[in-house]
Amino acid sequence: MFRYTLRVTLLVLISLTSACNDPPQPLTVYAGKGLKYALDEIARDFESEQGVHVEVIYAGSHTLYDVIRTTKRGDVFIPGSTHYLDKAGNLIASREFVAWHVPTFAATESSTSYLKDYHDLLKPGVRIAVGNERMAAIGRVGRAMLDSQKSDESFEPNIVVSASTVSELLQLLQRGEVDAALVWKDMLQWPASEGLREVKIPDAINKPKEISVAVLSTTQNPVYAKRFSEYVATYGRDVFIRHGFVR
Repeated sequence: MFRYTLRVTLLVLISLTSACNDPPQPLTVYAGKGLKYALDEIARDFESEQGVHVEVIYAGSHTLYDVIRTTKRGDVFIPGSTHYLDKAGNLIASREFVAWHVPTFAATESSTSYLKDYHDLLKPGVRIAVGNERMAAIGRVGRAMLDSQKSDESFEPNIVVSASTVSELLQLLQRGEVDAALVWKDMLQWPASEGLREVKIPDAINKPKEISVAVLSTTQNPVYAKRFSEYVATYGRDVFIRHGFVR
């Protein structure tokens, strides 16, 4: 009996020791496409410090919200606007503020002669691209701006195309298919924005959005999901600011 008890005890201890040595379970993070450059850096540093792999899935915020709602899987959600966290309800276990997402217009250098400020965007013949409001946070921002404007102060008549992601908006500009696109200010620092310039939106009509990081209630790794969330909200704030996320 003694030998049997000793054998069971040893097996339990070996099992516990083995479990403690197992690498942490990877984290699945859903993030808005426009956060990629800052978040790639943050995730890389977190992996180095904590020894846990962070798999970041980038897409339009609404698309990611639908994936989370449908699959009930994932650890962390960082959309381009807190609207999607509010909408997620009990899928959100906790959330923390990270940075500001500021809308602006990006324009081609070839349009310099006729697009000098925001009001030039309202002139007939200017071709504007916006985000799809059902797929990307920048699309919802564009719709909110348009809904708050008087008809004679609106750029809506000049919208010629909507895109599902912010990356597509830059591609439309670079291909010369549009003269200007409503994007996030930080995107002007992206390599894909080379040769583009900013046409600022007046403060009176602009709609900056808060970026927050949320731990999902669906997480299977709550300890590291919480650590990553706190890391993004502390160390990550300076990274976001350095990447242009400022008001």
